[in-house]
Order: sequence, then C-alpha cells, then structure tokens
Amino acid sequence: MTPVPLELPLRPSEAAELANLIFDHAERKPLTDELRNRLASRAAALKLETIRPWFGSLERDPVHPGAYYLAVDGIAGAPHLLYMAPATAPTSSIFHKPLLIGRMRRANGPELVINATPFGPQDRRNIDRFVSKIDAAFLPRAMGARAEIAVEEDAPAAFEMFRSVYKRSGKNVAALAGEYHAGVWAAIRAGWRLGYAAIADVPAGSSAESIRPLAAFTRFAVDVSGLEAFEPALKAAEQVHERVRQTRASLKLTGAFEFEVGLPEAGAADLEYCLEWLKRRGHAAQFAAPVRIAGDRAEAAAVVRQQQAALSLRYGGERGAAIREAARASLGRISVRVRRVQEAELALEDLFA
Repeated sequence: MTPVPLELPLRPSEAAELANLIFDHAERKPLTDELRNRLASRAAALKLETIRPWFGSLERDPVHPGAYYLAVDGIAGAPHLLYMAPATAPTSSIFHKPLLIGRMRRANGPELVINATPFGPQDRRNIDRFVSKIDAAFLPRAMGARAEIAVEEDAPAAFEMFRSVYKRSGKNVAALAGEYHAGVWAAIRAGWRLGYAAIADVPAGSSAESIRPLAAFTRFAVDVSGLEAFEPALKAAEQVHERVRQTRASLKLTGAFEFEVGLPEAGAADLEYCLEWLKRRGHAAQFAAPVRIAGDRAEAAAVVRQQQAALSLRYGGERGAAIREAARASLGRISVRVRRVQEAELALEDLFA
C-alpha cells in the first residue's frame, strides 16, 4: 500500500459518508442499475464537496463480494477508483499499491478501509484491469446490424447522449471512433453496459507493428478512397484486413471484429462489385464508406444491405436527405460518423426521421 501523503485527493470524512451509504443500502442486495440510481439520488443529500461519485461504475469485488469499487472525481477533478471494504477483508489483489484514504468505524457495522487508485483515461493499465477482472460488460464489442452514431470526440458527453437516446427510443446507437482507453473509461463512469462499437482508423499500408496498439478495437476502418479505383484500392484494403487478422491472432484476441472499407465515389453497381470482390477473397467488409454515393442513394443502400453490409456515412451537416434515404433503404443498418456530440444530435434527427 502506498504511504499516505500530506494531501489526500479527497476528504476522508466524505469518503466515509459515501462508503456508509453504499454499505447501508447495497449489502446483500443485487447490484442493479435501479439500485445504483437510488444510491445516486441519496448521495445528492450528502452535499459532498471533494468527491463526485459515478454510481454507474459501482461494482463488487469478484473475490470479496463484501467490498466495492466506485469511480470518483476528487479534489480538482482528479479521477480515482475507490476500494471500500471491511477491515477484515484483504487489500484488493487487482490494483497494486493503492493510496490509503483512511480507516473508518461504521455506526452500525464493522470498521471499513478505503483506498484510492488513479483512474483517469491515461491510466490504461488500471482501466484494463477493471474490465478484465471486475466487469467485462464495459468492453466494446462488434455490434452487428443496427443504426449507430459514431462519435470521434468527448466520449463522456457521447455516453450522456447515448443514454438519452436509449431512454427516449429504446435504441442503442452507441459507437466511438476515438482513443480506445478514453472510450472504455468513459463507459465505466457512465455505467454503460449495453455495448458499443470502438472504431479504429487504420491507414492503407499499415504494418503489423502499427496495428498492434489498435488490436483491442472492435472495428477497423481503412480508407482507400484516394487510391486507384477499384481493384488497386481493394487490394490495399485486403492487405490491411489480413494484417489485422494476423495481429489479433498473435495476441490471442479471439472475439469477432468488423471491417469497414472507405471507397471513392461509387454507385450501386460499384458498391456491389467492391463488396463482392472482398467477400470472394475472404475479406468481407461489414461496412462500406464511399466518399460520395453516385446516382440513386436508396438503390445503393439496398445493394449494400443485400451484401450483408451496412453503409457508413460521414456527417457534414448538409447531408440530412442522404442519411434519411439511406437509413430507410438500409432498414436501419447504417453508421453515421460525426466529430462532436452536437453534430450527433443533428444527425439523429435525420436518422430517425
């Protein structure tokens, strides 16, 4: 355990209040989203000044179910993961050298020990340990046939928007196209256990070494729109797909992943040719992202759907009609890439129009 510094990242008395709330209301009960929301409502009455808890992240220790983990922001917004356990329980075996916040006596229970571990988007090892040892539901996964909005920036705001859409419509449109660990971290704090795609942009000609840091993503998008159409471009996409497959195999990553190919301007016949060409050679693309759709957009979307793929469009603000037509023709199988949440909200109006 790390020695206690002169200045703690949060106030021990407030950490004790938070721990008492959790133990009073969560012990011997199923840890559901309803319970997490109820705890969040009760915590508002505590008037905490140095802690902002993210109750969506609340989980029990997999070995010692009487202990809890909770993501919080401490003084100056410093993100940490609290470990709250009875004093008789061992220190967490998952996170090494935690910072001791304090030992507190409960009014109607045993003494508690509270530790803190740095838990920001840059703390990649701690994020990986959380999803591999505590709750894998926060990991991204291949999402298949659905409508989605892929947000590139500000993952925490994106999950707020995804939650709002889900409450309103019952639809999960979640996808991220940013830094991997920042996305997983945001999902944990948001309590997003419904699944989301994590999209990596992989340049044509990428080596195995450059793909290796991206291997945990669930979708790999290669843009060959600037290459000669169509066969030379498709060969470059094929090469990237094979390297992704080999790299993931070498790392023993066995889960399914998706492949997106960015194409030059293409009409329905071109899209059919490209998707069929890749499929015949064992490198089927699940998403086609033409720079522009030539001709009838509905026909192009229908062709992509017939190839068991989905259209992926880049939202430019002026393409509402294209999204509406493509979404209808695709029967809801479409991905719309945006940079910011504000653009996502505009795209959603077109997507569900």
